[in-house]
Amino acid sequence: MACQSADGGLAFLNKPDSLLERFFPDAPGGMIGAFDADERLLACASMHLTRTTDTERALIAGLVRPELRLRGLGAYLMLWSQTQAQALFTAGSANKRLLRITSEGLTQPARRLYQAHGFESIFEELVMRRDLRHPLPDSPLPPDATITTWQIDVADQFFQAYETAFRERPGFPGYTATQWISDYNENEHLRQAWSLLARAGDLPAGFVMASAEQPGGYVVQVGVVPARRRRGLASALIVETLRRMRADGQGSADLAVNLNNPGAIQTYIGLGFETIGRRAKYERVVER
Repeated sequence: MACQSADGGLAFLNKPDSLLERFFPDAPGGMIGAFDADERLLACASMHLTRTTDTERALIAGLVRPELRLRGLGAYLMLWSQTQAQALFTAGSANKRLLRITSEGLTQPARRLYQAHGFESIFEELVMRRDLRHPLPDSPLPPDATITTWQIDVADQFFQAYETAFRERPGFPGYTATQWISDYNENEHLRQAWSLLARAGDLPAGFVMASAEQPGGYVVQVGVVPARRRRGLASALIVETLRRMRADGQGSADLAVNLNNPGAIQTYIGLGFETIGRRAKYERVVER
């Protein structure tokens, strides 16, 4: 909680279940921690190995209490993690070996530490928050657009909007309709009334998916098909979702947006979102 308060980021990713998943995955590896005389955890690091047919990847995560940073703890944990990874790599026969650091609260000192050890950024997102106690802007739907909420009988149209909106984006995962729809249907935090599909006539034009995550609502994903962009549709969908969140008692809404999407960032800023943290992944190739 001390790191979350200082560094920002998505609060629900620092809940016990999420921390257990990140620091104690079901994979070969280990963890180290530093404690004071009162058994208070001061710093920790986790390193676990994943394998595919031709790649071994060591996943590293670490935290240092804010008041103890810049004293060498982070550097020690970094060296410990890499040493542990090398020991596990030795037994493997994969053609490619990678070290990956995940950070849910990236800071400038952490960035400098990663870069000093040869890591390069492969992913970075801004975490942004909108205070729903403040007035929402007037952002009406385009005249020819209608909206409907998430329902199983229109889930395939949500997917069509998603695929058309994002398939040209770097790193598009290429989910099948079954995979994508199933992920949302199985998400216990998804709010159907906040998740909206915009249609122009019978054709999907844009969508927003939203969930309830402490301390407020969470805009999971927003997309508009290329032919319908620059008409205010994304802003209209987001504002309608925020309005519904507020009506259901939420005081704020969070979202995460990739740094390589400056148009979306400017849209969110225009709607009153403010940056409250950064998420990132850094990676380095390990020479054999």
